[in-house]
Amino acid sequence: MNVCVDACFMLALYDKKDGHHEVATELFQQLFDSASHQLVVPWPILYETVSTRMTRRRESMEFLERDLTRLRRQNRLLMLFDRKMREQALGECFDELRRRGSSYRALSLVDRVMRLMLLNPKHRLHALITFNRDDFEDVCVSRKIRLIDSSDG
Repeated sequence: MNVCVDACFMLALYDKKDGHHEVATELFQQLFDSASHQLVVPWPILYETVSTRMTRRRESMEFLERDLTRLRRQNRLLMLFDRKMREQALGECFDELRRRGSSYRALSLVDRVMRLMLLNPKHRLHALITFNRDDFEDVCVSRKIRLIDSSDG
């Protein structure tokens, strides 16, 4: 199973102070330590995860390197490039400005790129781990992608 991850999951996984840390750790162990699923990490998620704040926490960076290296050696790590989706996602951010009132949806550029990746059948994604269900539930339902969140830990 190809399991894509959102930045909130990655941040929780590598930050012991995060409120979702325990759930993220359990999910990671279930899916990638004791099972043979493939971890799918979109590049924009890495940009959000490996932030200035995280790089200042040496232990977090060491754990991230350990996990990615191990999965890469096992051929269970796939990095998704966002080049073809950037312009469309940025356009969607600006198009959203023309919506009025409650129809306005404030999604980050990274979230919009992620949504486009989830919608692309070429990526063959089977599941998404996120703690921001509302940002992705509609696209996951439309593509029959299992949505894994904090209630699954």
